[in-house]
Amino acid sequence: MDANSRIPDKSDPSDELQEFPQYNIQLHCCRYWWLQNWEFSELSYPFWRIYHNSNEGAVVICNGKEYDLTPDRIVLIAPNTSYATRIHNHKIPKLGYSLKGGSVNLNLSKKRSDHVLHLFIHFNLGIPFDNIPSGIFIFDLTNYLKIKLKDIKHYMGYEHVSFSFHKTLTIHSLINDLLSQLPEGNWKTYTKDYRILQVLTYIENHVSEELSNTTLAEKTNLVTNAFARLFSEEIGMPPQKYIKKKRIDKARILLHHTHLSIDEIALKTGFADRYHFSRIFKQVTRISPAKYKKEIGMK
Repeated sequence: MDANSRIPDKSDPSDELQEFPQYNIQLHCCRYWWLQNWEFSELSYPFWRIYHNSNEGAVVICNGKEYDLTPDRIVLIAPNTSYATRIHNHKIPKLGYSLKGGSVNLNLSKKRSDHVLHLFIHFNLGIPFDNIPSGIFIFDLTNYLKIKLKDIKHYMGYEHVSFSFHKTLTIHSLINDLLSQLPEGNWKTYTKDYRILQVLTYIENHVSEELSNTTLAEKTNLVTNAFARLFSEEIGMPPQKYIKKKRIDKARILLHHTHLSIDEIALKTGFADRYHFSRIFKQVTRISPAKYKKEIGMK
């Protein structure tokens, strides 16, 4: 046997270790609605969105630019992107919103001029891939994507609550197809410092716990002051301000996509009680959690 050859002793015969970024698609909702009114002056949420309309009539507006939602296009919106929406030439209210619609079923599948058929999917990828720059991305609809959308919409005509594993895979596949079309440069995150990335992941996974600067500094093997300074330099805000933002982001996701009570959400997001949570939530969002849940949740 050649002295330079060796017998593989494991399933991967290479001695070179490979590293791959880890991400986790967390689906919040997949809904197919008919919309007669969809006038919002501002929509900005800490999760990704996918839109596809089966007929024309709806518009997304971002930074003064209008994007028509048409059957031959699919739209991907990054977290924390601020935009407005409307149907036809309806006036967008300066305050509040105008929403009229409901779930599409097999008895309501025909396209009508007074409403649009609107598929929307909400999801997160986790840290650091939810922290990319905001933006709206428009993709032409390929035959491959058409098949997936048709499959998902047909399924939604029967089922709106419990998804099968196969249909969940189809939704994941659609998400991955769109994300893979984003230019590599769009995946620029807050930081490349592995110590801060480790802390960001820890915060994400332990947002309901006590997260002092001392506790986080221990994850980086830095003294507390040095850690706080490095975090602020890399992220652009002090650790405790970032933690408060992440807690409110998590609360908004739970208010938007679950039936949890205000008390339960306060507990899950690391607040002492609902009163402390409500005060901070209103301070950040300018609206109370109860009003947010009533007016915006589950939509």
